[in-house]
Amino acid sequence: MRKILIICVACLIIIPGLSFANMEMDEGVRLVKGNVEEGVLVIAGIPADNGPRFGITKPTWIEVEQALPILKETGVNAIFIWAPYEHTVPGDGSPSNITVYTEQGEIQLNVTHSRHITNYLKTDPERGSEEEFLHLIEEAHSLGIKVIAQLQVTVANPGDFIYEEHPDWVLQSIYDKPAVFWPWAIAGYGYIVNKAHPDLINYVTETIIPHWVNSWGVDGIYLDSEGMAYCDLHIRDLIQEVGCVEGYECLTPVDGYYSPEPLVSAMKTKIEQMEIEVGREILFPCEMIFKTVRDMPEDDIIQALHGNGSLLMFVMGDPRVDRTLGKYHDFVMNYNFRNILKLVFDGTQLSYSHNYSEYFELEQQLDKKYTETARFVNMWVESIWYLDLLKPNVANPYITLDVTAPGSIVWIGVYQLPPQEWVSEELLGYDSDVLREWYTKTIKIKEEYKSLQSDNIENALISPEITRLIAYNRWDENESVTVIVNAKSTPRFNCIIKTRFNGDEVTVYDVLSGEKFEGNPSALNIQMPAYSSRILVEEYPIEIDIEKPRKGYLYYFDQEIMSTIFGKTIVIGGITIETNVLNEISIDRVEFYVDDELKYVDEETPYQWLWDEKVIGNHELKVIAYDIKENKAAEKIDVKIFNIGR
Repeated sequence: MRKILIICVACLIIIPGLSFANMEMDEGVRLVKGNVEEGVLVIAGIPADNGPRFGITKPTWIEVEQALPILKETGVNAIFIWAPYEHTVPGDGSPSNITVYTEQGEIQLNVTHSRHITNYLKTDPERGSEEEFLHLIEEAHSLGIKVIAQLQVTVANPGDFIYEEHPDWVLQSIYDKPAVFWPWAIAGYGYIVNKAHPDLINYVTETIIPHWVNSWGVDGIYLDSEGMAYCDLHIRDLIQEVGCVEGYECLTPVDGYYSPEPLVSAMKTKIEQMEIEVGREILFPCEMIFKTVRDMPEDDIIQALHGNGSLLMFVMGDPRVDRTLGKYHDFVMNYNFRNILKLVFDGTQLSYSHNYSEYFELEQQLDKKYTETARFVNMWVESIWYLDLLKPNVANPYITLDVTAPGSIVWIGVYQLPPQEWVSEELLGYDSDVLREWYTKTIKIKEEYKSLQSDNIENALISPEITRLIAYNRWDENESVTVIVNAKSTPRFNCIIKTRFNGDEVTVYDVLSGEKFEGNPSALNIQMPAYSSRILVEEYPIEIDIEKPRKGYLYYFDQEIMSTIFGKTIVIGGITIETNVLNEISIDRVEFYVDDELKYVDEETPYQWLWDEKVIGNHELKVIAYDIKENKAAEKIDVKIFNIGR
């Protein structure tokens, strides 16, 4: 079964994608043990491309700032800004082709879509002024949202800062000319930067990082396309010996071994120093923990040369690949998981519940062996192979699988949430309200239940063993949760699951729908509608307490002063009524009453109400909490209040 899992993971690693910028087919995956703070890290990608054929322009810094409150409400606590610096793209400020010197002489190569940086220290002027960018970061911080910025020091073409100002930082071939990415068929970006060059390392660590952290105020630096994909003399000789498919020719052989590890190690050291200096956490994630092609098993290289899979397929799916760069990073992008979701959608072997759960064991031998991973359904909506996963009728199951998977990092791709969610609605038929609703629900549940943040997972499905019906248990030392997903269009049917709940008979609660189920925890019968999800927890009674005002205390203009002599609650001026709700995750609303007259309804935590009106004398204050099934709990307190109003 392990072999089947590896093959299934591999078969979808490299998928052509569709770019809104030029609508050409390109690679869906690009070349590219955590220390993130405790809790769930939810990252929303911010769009950064123009698509003039479809009326798409980059969102301005002001538009991004305006989207922050909605992102916060959804559960997002970090945003990821692609290419925050001044840059161009091929055909729009940078060349669409480059001159490459090969054994046969000079040739022209067309370059694929990528960003070419002209100034690492200047914010992207197409999106607004630097003042607006800084205000965006300030506003994000005021909402408790981190800002992670993408750093790309991988490609350098004519017009780029590195190519023009520091051409010696470009990796050189045996022909004493700039070397290009290899294989060009999957990484046709241009000339490759030598990440082992000491002057480049010094510029990144002593100029870019301090400027971004101190002047811009970013909270994380994401190293894009971390590896160095070049063809050395050994690979050239291997190609001459075994041959290769078109696009895998060694155009610019490089003599020697050049690893990105010196850069990565130096960046980690500098970031740790900066954390001490600024007194806050600075995240250091990356796209893919890959060094060089020479750090891969030779049989993988030969298979790729013969066209039996892409190199990136093996980079991402072969446990033998050197992934030790992960020890420097807080997390890495989990492209594999998106492929797993697509395999579930297609009804393959991976869509059987026991195989799906077993995949996570294999994952522990890959990137998870060294760092945390950020899971996502789709990063770029133009990665066309994955578009169906977020269509309105099926988004529920796949978002649930994503958010409830092992780990504590959730990545939400561009155009799924504001800003510019209209792009996916108008061009792809998505429903942004549906996406936001399911992300909000599932993120809140993941935050509430620590077991969903652990790495523990096991198959929970007893029957029926069919494709696209997946059930698994998640647990930690204090609790367990059972997740069931029906990604089929089949009308409502029953399934039998084995949970980790204790007792001969249990009552469990679906925190998504509010439905209640009773039965044997080792063979629990659960009804599953088409395209549905359930997250089962042991049912807890609803309870609500009034935390403020406390019984027997005096309050003066919303401040607790002292206990009263005769145990009465006395309030002078206005007061914020604060509550504490047990089983908060299932609460729909809390109602606030004065003498049985409804005064206010709060539908979001923290459940509280500012009571500030003209009122004098003895009154009864009551709060009622309702869950999503309209079960309720109430608490009340008598107060003597003196308030002449605002």
